Amino acid sequence: MMDNLSLPNETMGQPLDLLLVNVGAKKRVYQGLTKDYSACEPPFWAALTAGYIRKHDFTVEILDANGLNLDFNETAKIISGKNPSHTAIVVYGQQANTCTPIMVAVEQLCRTIKSLEPDRPIILTGWHPSALPARTIEETNCDLVVQGEGFSTLLHLLLGNPIDRIPGLWRKEAGRAVAPKARTENVRDLTGELSHIAWDLIPWTQAQYRAFNWMCLQDLESRSRYASLFTSLGCPYKCSFCAIHATYGERKIRYWSPGWVLEQIDILARNHGVRNINFIDELFVFNPKHYLPIAKGLLSREYKVNICAFARVDAVDRISPEDLSMLKRAGFNWFKLGIESCNSASLSAVHKGRYTKDDIRRVVAKIHRAGIDLCANFMFGLPGEDYNCMQDTLSFAMELNCAFPSFFCTMAPPGSDLYAEAVRKGVKLPDSWIGYAQQGYEFLPLPTEHLTAPQVLEFRDYAFHAYFTNPRYLDSIEKKFGRVAREHVNGMTSIKLRRKILGD
Repeated sequence: MMDNLSLPNETMGQPLDLLLVNVGAKKRVYQGLTKDYSACEPPFWAALTAGYIRKHDFTVEILDANGLNLDFNETAKIISGKNPSHTAIVVYGQQANTCTPIMVAVEQLCRTIKSLEPDRPIILTGWHPSALPARTIEETNCDLVVQGEGFSTLLHLLLGNPIDRIPGLWRKEAGRAVAPKARTENVRDLTGELSHIAWDLIPWTQAQYRAFNWMCLQDLESRSRYASLFTSLGCPYKCSFCAIHATYGERKIRYWSPGWVLEQIDILARNHGVRNINFIDELFVFNPKHYLPIAKGLLSREYKVNICAFARVDAVDRISPEDLSMLKRAGFNWFKLGIESCNSASLSAVHKGRYTKDDIRRVVAKIHRAGIDLCANFMFGLPGEDYNCMQDTLSFAMELNCAFPSFFCTMAPPGSDLYAEAVRKGVKLPDSWIGYAQQGYEFLPLPTEHLTAPQVLEFRDYAFHAYFTNPRYLDSIEKKFGRVAREHVNGMTSIKLRRKILGD
């Protein structure tokens, strides 16, 4: 792989100030689902950081070891060959809750780099390091950890400011973590300060980028024409199973302007042939002053894009049918809807909301009438749940018959309130970071007051198989998306995940 590797827009003979490295652990995270059924996203956060740094006249490149499928030795040798002044590994997943398993690869890469170049400083930035900065720097063979969004922290480093005075920068002294005197402040004017994304530094033609399979059921051959994009940062809610606030530190949303968002879509569609776009905002379908101008702008474009975006039940309940229809015409073919459970007490226990079954039925029917499909999230093993609660949720999911539900076990990702509570109560948590990977062999979910962790996981895997092999569901998939989509689903369900705690 390395022999033919040339990264885009490489610095021509100039000293490299910053190399941003994206790693992954796809095979251990997804097991047998890796080859055909998992997604691989272009590293948006690295490109956003690179754009910010480059705007301040520093040279920067991105090494997407995940997208290029580089092993640790190949990655370390490329880093050595480029010899950047600063090397930062960017620990970001598709969501805050999914980035902790990446730490297994991050730790291995740090060890490999240090074995080749013991004196090369390594910086870690991202969601997981922000959630557990002290533990990260003490347990990982790195030198510095950035807590928070990290843009200004990295800039201070490049400017040569004293390390002990840089906000948000943890350092290691005698093997122990030393906290910064001040946490880095969030960017307030996203459109002004984070105006540029270094899309040109992403290896579009060489990397193995691929959209979620469900997002492209209508055209599975188009999955490689894919990108992800934030249009806002943050969330006003505080669900106890979510780790997002470990990085953002506040309960609010900051937006890029609709014009900026449309400009990014123009670049992706026209310059890089992207047709499938995942809006990775925690809440995209939330503020109509933000999403409606974006939809109207897309309607005036000639190209057709296939978009998915996160939505909440109560937010969609407030949208008019006319506006939902406009979103569909603009290319919003998929909503990722966090239903989680049909049990109001379970939802209340994790501060999710107060939806009833009738509320959810009404909203799902409303979305379907607009022609929009759903990747609906359901969780098993929420606090207080027993088998009856989990079966109710599964039965409700099968009643709704969404195009592609995601079934999760409740877990305690670092940075979430559930994690802090589990540590406080001495609840058994995974022995390694890969144990937080939902599809991983070592995955360990939380127990409930009535169920053990193995019982929760066994039910989740049973629910997945029961739903995706249900004839009613398969018939609906074939009717809407065609025979190829049905066969794709059948292939997915033929792969049995191995589970350590279930004795596999």
